[in-house]
Amino acid sequence: MQNIIFRKDDIVVSTALFKTARRSYRISDIEKIAIKRPLLWFSLPIAIGSFALLSGFQPYLYVHERWFCMAGMFLLPLMGWLIATLNVTSKAYTNDVAAIGYMPTLAAARNALDTVIFQANDKTNTASNTDE
Repeated sequence: MQNIIFRKDDIVVSTALFKTARRSYRISDIEKIAIKRPLLWFSLPIAIGSFALLSGFQPYLYVHERWFCMAGMFLLPLMGWLIATLNVTSKAYTNDVAAIGYMPTLAAARNALDTVIFQANDKTNTASNTDE
């Protein structure tokens, strides 16, 4: 019987299975979990360029162009900070992007996965120590 540890949006973490909208992974096969923010590194140069454009050419820009530059300065890095990917390395997949979504949701899913994986490792270690 598998107990559901975490469920939000399309992400489900149970004691035996990690399920996303794209794939399902057996907990016993997962080797590494990582959260990355790839959009942040693409949004920072655009934000810096928007700032430079706004500071250098503000008198020559229309009002809507100024608003566009300010949105590029503030909204793009914010979106890059809040949107992340949850990467799973398992025995079958090498650094597979399991989920893309809101950073706090992915962090909570990662914490649930860590809890389940460490509990499974503790049970395995306890069983192997009693066999010896």
